[in-house]
Amino acid sequence: MRKFINIESKFSVVLIFTVLLTFCVSYSHAQQDPVYSQYMNNLMSVNPAYTGVRGVGSISNINRAQWVNLENAPMTSSLTFHMPIDSIKVGAGIDFTYDNHWPATTTALFFNYAYSIEASSNSRLSFGLKGGFNYLRATLTQLDRYHEDDQYIIDYGDFSRFMSNFGVGLFWYSNNAYAGFAVPRLLQNKYHRDVTIVEAASREERHYMVHGAYMHRISPNLVFKPGVSAILTAGAPVTADFDFGFLFYNRFAVGSRYRISDSVGGYVHMQIENFKVGFLYEYPLTDIRYFNIGTMELMLRFDFKTRGNQVFPDFSF
Repeated sequence: MRKFINIESKFSVVLIFTVLLTFCVSYSHAQQDPVYSQYMNNLMSVNPAYTGVRGVGSISNINRAQWVNLENAPMTSSLTFHMPIDSIKVGAGIDFTYDNHWPATTTALFFNYAYSIEASSNSRLSFGLKGGFNYLRATLTQLDRYHEDDQYIIDYGDFSRFMSNFGVGLFWYSNNAYAGFAVPRLLQNKYHRDVTIVEAASREERHYMVHGAYMHRISPNLVFKPGVSAILTAGAPVTADFDFGFLFYNRFAVGSRYRISDSVGGYVHMQIENFKVGFLYEYPLTDIRYFNIGTMELMLRFDFKTRGNQVFPDFSF
């Protein structure tokens, strides 16, 4: 990913791939995995095939405060670390997530592995695998309920559980484009193994992640980067983000994004040597906008060399 290649057809490949996958799944329960808006800077958390593909070691942190000023609004933090292991041509990494979505919290720890092959003279295809566990703690009895005598909530609403899981992913990338598909959690763990009532609403559901982007160099110091990411979950509306960013001098970026029927926002990113910082603000488009001042994310990333002859990748990747 050291320079851009002038192959315009790559944009069509990425666009067709992401759009088709975005609309090919129209079935499958409520969304459970945390939702970020800066996936492009933390892809390993959703796609294990991204592990190590940047060619250097990376530590990333994203903190998201959703619907600020709304009582008990969701708050999410993630910390990831990954690096290439050149001696065996693989990538290895670890990601940690804490998601406070009252009246429940989820803590997740997963290990990631990726192996890549040459797809063409200027692109590669990476295969990823992740495994780990979620720890869910729920206190549903704290909810204000229409039926205070709901026996299911009384008997099973307060619980905690460790749930192991694993996921898979694919990630294709070249000098100026990438596209990926992943299922971070394959197992549909039941929250209560011996309970059959309300079964469909009390288990983990698979999330299908799709993402892609294309970097088009307008001038030597200006790059336009459109991108899309989507989450598809059974029984829930498609969550799709469309991103339009401009990168200046390979150091500074500004952009806007739109989440279908949900929010609009903008972001700024700054790279100083091998350190990157980003801030994003989103304004909700639904009626919840009357009760909060929006959503904010802070992103930090630090790159480091694992061997002397490595070169830091482009700011845009």
